[in-house]
Amino acid sequence: MDFCKLVLVLAFIGLSCGTETKSPCQGCKDLVDGILKGLDQTKNKNFGGGDTAWEEKKNLKYKVSETRLVEVLESACDKDNFRCNEIAAEREDDIETWYKTMQDSKSLQEFLCVEKAEVCCLEGKFGENCEESCPANENGDICFGNGKCEGSGDKQGSGTCVCEGAYAGDLCNECGPRHFKGFGNDTYTMCTPCANGCETCLSANDTDCLTCAAGYRVEKASEPAEKKEAEKKDAEKKEGEEGEAAAVEEEEKPLTVSCTDVNECVEQSDLCPVGEYCANTEGSYSCEPWKCSPICTRCYGPTNRHCFECIQGAIMRAPFICQDIDECASGAICLGMYEQCVNTIGHYRCECARFFRRETTTGQCQPDPAIYSRFLPNRLRRPQPAAEVKKDEEAAKEEEKATEEVAEEKAAEGEEKAEEEAKTDEPATEEEETKNEL
Repeated sequence: MDFCKLVLVLAFIGLSCGTETKSPCQGCKDLVDGILKGLDQTKNKNFGGGDTAWEEKKNLKYKVSETRLVEVLESACDKDNFRCNEIAAEREDDIETWYKTMQDSKSLQEFLCVEKAEVCCLEGKFGENCEESCPANENGDICFGNGKCEGSGDKQGSGTCVCEGAYAGDLCNECGPRHFKGFGNDTYTMCTPCANGCETCLSANDTDCLTCAAGYRVEKASEPAEKKEAEKKDAEKKEGEEGEAAAVEEEEKPLTVSCTDVNECVEQSDLCPVGEYCANTEGSYSCEPWKCSPICTRCYGPTNRHCFECIQGAIMRAPFICQDIDECASGAICLGMYEQCVNTIGHYRCECARFFRRETTTGQCQPDPAIYSRFLPNRLRRPQPAAEVKKDEEAAKEEEKATEEVAEEKAAEGEEKAEEEAKTDEPATEEEETKNEL
């Protein structure tokens, strides 16, 4: 165990000069977590010989051996956790006692941190003498079950409730922003989200907002002031206690409103840097890397319906909507022969009609010979020159002559073959005649 003490002392000395923000109780809890983690990781190990039966026969149990304890303590605390290493060095004997005799019977945190080191309290308690209790309801649910007690089980804890989610208040039994109490009693509170845009509300209906959240404004009052005043006067005219009670009820009834989103991209300028446009979102906005529509010079979105200004050659037909001017519609441009007008964004261009092309010298549109001649009737096509016609006729005659020569050669070859077959058949015929005479 001397080696174990040396490891802890060296770790403590090496970290004693550092700053520490954790409380002693938190340092002790970190030590407990580190030890339990190490024990879990080494639960299936042995002395390394592989003979577990021999170890048990010699009464050498790895589960409570100093070899295992040293291995666990070496990695129980992070090197920069001063409180953890301090308690490990000071309480080495207590750790060994629990390790060898209480592993299966007592909580290490309660034994080491509460009873021996006396830096912690039992869960739900806090304060120097562990006499203070965390806030709880009648059923004993700390922070109404909707939060955590800060510093619970720590002598240096504050004991205040840190509420979770939709809950607020000292006991976490109230509803936080953008939520309303759907149900509640002495032991339970249920908070429900308000409608989108409400900071406080009476219900989930979007007309039951009491105040609007950031990025929203009041759209209209569901109960106008004039109507409320008239109802109040009518109630005052009633006789008896019932009339007076009705008037008081109407007077105390909260005024509800509807909330609408504020379009910051429209109401404010220069919200986004150059190269990005402002995109409105629910209750806020974002800057998006997007180019404006070609028809806009400044915009808050990617289409022609998100323009602050229009380019030359376009007009703003409606708020933030730019539309291109069709210059071709006037019919007063592109008046050259065979020209036609083509509208473009912010401008126009003059092009030659189909089957025509612009001459580079005159700038006029003329028929395109490469295309136009294909669609002319045969009688209108340009005749071939005489030289080309004569050349074609000579080529045709030569081809006809060559064909005749080939035909004559084939005919001659056929006659020669027929004569040879006739000569071969004559002797056979004479022999047959001789045999018949005999």
